Amino acid sequence: MTDARWRIFPDASALAEAAAETIVAAIEAGGDVPAICLTGGSTPRRVYDLLGRDPWVSRIPWQRVHWFVGDERFAPTSDERSNMGEVRRLLLDRCAPMENIHGVRTDVTDVHAAAQLYDAELRSFMAARGADTLFDLVLLGVGPDGHVASLFPGSAAARGQSRWAAGVDHAALAPFVPRVTLTFDALSSCRDLLFMAEGAGKAEVLLRIAQGDELPATRVTSQQGAVWLVDEAAAPPADVLGPRIILVMGVSGSGKTTIGGALAARLGWSFLDADDLHSDAMKAKMHSGAPLTDLDRAPWLQSVRDDLARRKSEGADVVVACSALKRRYRNVIVPAFARSRNVHLRGASALIAARLEKRKGHYMPSALLGDQLSVLEDPAEDEHALVVDVESPAPTQVGFIAARLQRFINTGRL
Repeated sequence: MTDARWRIFPDASALAEAAAETIVAAIEAGGDVPAICLTGGSTPRRVYDLLGRDPWVSRIPWQRVHWFVGDERFAPTSDERSNMGEVRRLLLDRCAPMENIHGVRTDVTDVHAAAQLYDAELRSFMAARGADTLFDLVLLGVGPDGHVASLFPGSAAARGQSRWAAGVDHAALAPFVPRVTLTFDALSSCRDLLFMAEGAGKAEVLLRIAQGDELPATRVTSQQGAVWLVDEAAAPPADVLGPRIILVMGVSGSGKTTIGGALAARLGWSFLDADDLHSDAMKAKMHSGAPLTDLDRAPWLQSVRDDLARRKSEGADVVVACSALKRRYRNVIVPAFARSRNVHLRGASALIAARLEKRKGHYMPSALLGDQLSVLEDPAEDEHALVVDVESPAPTQVGFIAARLQRFINTGRL
C-alpha cells in the first residue's frame, strides 16, 4: 500500500483526468468565490484541454471562479513563454470572464515592481473574498532541480519572503528570463497543493523528494498538505512510498505517551504505546524497583516489532511511543519501515523526576530514573533525530514536532 499523498497512474491521460477531477472538486468546495492557481508547462496542457470540455466544463461555475498563476515569465501574454498567456489560450479565454483572470503585470519597469503589484492584488483579493485561505488549490509542477513555481534552490526568493510575490532576476533553468513567483508564505496560505509530474525524466527528482531531500519542493506547505499525481514512469519505487513511522523516544516521565498520542491524532496516524506490551512479570519487576536488563527487554522489543510489522502490513502509518534507550533497541524497532524519523524527548533530570513523583498508579517508580539515564544512548548524528525540550507544554511540543517534520509529511516522506 502506498502513501495516499502519492497517486500513481498508468499514463499521462489518466493523470490528466485525475488532475481535472481534483481541480473541479476544489472549486465545488470553494464556497461563493472559489480561487484556483494554475501553472504553465507541458504536463498541465492536457488538464486545461479537459477542463474546457464536458463533463468538466459544465461543472465549473465560471462566473464565480477566479484564476491566478503561481509564477510568470516577464514577457507579454502574447509571448509563447508567458504562463498566463498559455493558460488563457488553452482554457480561460474560452470560458472565464476577463475580470476573473488575475495575471502578473509585465508592462511595468521590472519584476520587482510587478511582484509588488501582484502581492497587493493577492492580499486585496483574499480580503474581499472573506476567506481564511488565499487559494482553494494551487496546481504545481516540479523542475529537475526540485524547484516549484520559480522558487529555485538557493535563490533569494527560495530563502524565505514575508511577501506573497517576489521578483526573480535570474532563472536557473530555461527560458532564462526574469520572473515573478509566489513565495513559500503565499503557498502556505492556500488550502491544497496539487503536484503533477510525468515521464522518466522526473523520476530522479521525485525520488529525492520522496526521500525528503532539502529542496524547494519539500519545503513548500499548505494548510492541508500536498497531493502528488505522477505517472508510472516518474513514480518513486513502492518501498520508498510504503507506510511511515515516527518513533517518540525518551526516558520514563519524558511524556512519550502524551506527546506521541497527540501527534498521532494530529496526523491521523495509528498510535502504539510500547509500554502496553510489557509483560506482567516485567511490570512487576520494575514496580519492585529492579531495573530491566537487555535480556529482560528482548522479548518486549520483539513484541513491539511484531505489532509494528502487523500495522505495516495493513498499510498503517504509525507513531510509536517507546523508551528505545539504546541504539540497538531502536535498530530492532525502526528498520522495518523504510520511511522513519526519531523524536527524542529530552529534559532536565530534576524535572522528569518531579513528574515521576507525581504520577500515580504507574509501574515505573522514580527510583529507576537514574538507571534509565545511565542506559540512555542519545541518537547519533546519522539517526537524524529531532530533539525536543520537554519543559514546554505538550501542545507546544506537538506543534513544534509537526512543524519541523512538515517537509517530510507534506511530500509523503512522513
